[in-house]
Amino acid sequence: MSDYKFILPWPPSINGYWRTFRNRQIISKRGRDYRALVDKYMQSYQLTNEALTGRLSVKLTYEPPTKRKYDIDNFCKGIFDGLTHAKFWEDDEQVDRLVIEKSEKRKGGNVIVEVTVI
Repeated sequence: MSDYKFILPWPPSINGYWRTFRNRQIISKRGRDYRALVDKYMQSYQLTNEALTGRLSVKLTYEPPTKRKYDIDNFCKGIFDGLTHAKFWEDDEQVDRLVIEKSEKRKGGNVIVEVTVI
């Protein structure tokens, strides 16, 4: 069993991640910028191209940038796509278990990511 724990920057919500262009859904500039930022973070952790295989359990702990209300399920897509793009895992389809928690506000916001290969 392998365990990973790292921090990523606060992601765009799903509402800001996608855009419609010529009747197609595409990743917005904010979404593309976030994916690139996740890639830089994963490089700094030396976890790019980790290419995890097998089934995964993921825990996300949100430390939001403000005290406003957030829908807890609106932020997974950017995080998961960023990790896929950084080749941390093969595909987010591998996630069999997902736990999401909100924590205290933190300036700038971030997400604590814990991944276990099960």
